[in-house]
Amino acid sequence: MGTIRKHVALPALVLAIAVLAILGLIVYGAKDKGKFEFIDLIGSREAIRDVALVGELSDGMHSTSFRIDGGRLHTDTKLFDQARNIPAYLYYPGSVGPFGAVRFGRMEYNIENRSTEHTIYSRVMTDKGYSVPEGAAEVKPSVVYRPASASDENANFRWTNPLEYGLAQIGDRVFYTLPVTTDYTGMNAIYELKFYDWGFRPQDMKPFESRKLVELPLTANEPGGTGIEILGLKAVGDKLALLSVEAGYLHIRSFDSDSGKLLGEADLSKSDPSINWQAAYSERYEAYVDAQRALLTVSFRGVSQDAEERPHTAVLSFDFSNGIELVDWSNLSFEGNEENNYGGVSLLGYRNGRVIAVRSYREPESEQERGVFDILRPQHLYLYVFEHAKLIYKGELATDKNDDRIRAFNRVGGYDYSPTEHRNFLNVALE
Repeated sequence: MGTIRKHVALPALVLAIAVLAILGLIVYGAKDKGKFEFIDLIGSREAIRDVALVGELSDGMHSTSFRIDGGRLHTDTKLFDQARNIPAYLYYPGSVGPFGAVRFGRMEYNIENRSTEHTIYSRVMTDKGYSVPEGAAEVKPSVVYRPASASDENANFRWTNPLEYGLAQIGDRVFYTLPVTTDYTGMNAIYELKFYDWGFRPQDMKPFESRKLVELPLTANEPGGTGIEILGLKAVGDKLALLSVEAGYLHIRSFDSDSGKLLGEADLSKSDPSINWQAAYSERYEAYVDAQRALLTVSFRGVSQDAEERPHTAVLSFDFSNGIELVDWSNLSFEGNEENNYGGVSLLGYRNGRVIAVRSYREPESEQERGVFDILRPQHLYLYVFEHAKLIYKGELATDKNDDRIRAFNRVGGYDYSPTEHRNFLNVALE
């Protein structure tokens, strides 16, 4: 009887292996059959002849990398041997990410402000989607907070933007300046930070004192002054770009990151009068660097000063290759869409007189989606090209990404969203 059982078990084992193999082949064969199509919506693809858009559409089980180069779409899908952890909060360059963190490559930084001392913490991003503490640096700037009215004296310190907007990285070097409002006087500065090991603050801090690279006097904020606000700092190649608002207008200065020497300055006091710059500065800006072309593209949101008060995005591109030059400013409109703030893609670039924009948007709420998380509403990824502020091209990277929402609509009881089970666009970039 034992012999018969062994003979029966063997064919069953072979059959089970065969079934698993067939299922594996079916899954592997289906990996390249997902929908991936680049569709022209407005204009000719000639407008993106010198533009490359790259990225991934990924969840925890597989990833499809894509490249749109000269209007041609190329994709490659990979299956993971084990489920990969996807961060719950996705980060895209240009602004400050969730929880006030900013990233440069694999490094992540956030800032803690206690009275007059600023501590900058560094963390290393792992392949598993979380960060590991690495170091800390300290700055004690010589600024004084003097609120405009007595009622503000007990308020928290106010900044033009989150403190992380004042960070920039060139190679392994990290720089910092305070994004101060007009309520600050004294001496601001651009510092080159010196980090010590996380959790082991040295008793002798002299070797870890941050170097003052550039002094930024705030005398314009004294009584009778025209006012100065520091918006933030960016690295453009090996140069530092300081963004400020002086007498109500945007100024951008370029500094040598080794010597601190002023290399150039752009003053927008004679800019387009149709743009309400003061309204734009009241919100966070986005800034994108094209290090290969020495370009910095900055965008501000606001409303235009026409009868309709249309929402717009003011986009400015600066060339840092020889000093600094404003090469383009455009007042752009992305009407008719609702921006996707959760894991949304937002990119800007400049190519030979054209502004390139990449945006992801959510569809308006429908009856079927009512009661379902906003994050599960259908999303679309668009590529825009503007010339002289006029839209000359719009294309969409169409995928079956929104099919991942089916489980949410068929759920019984509660539903827990997981980025491991829902695909998101990752590592999207313009080249």
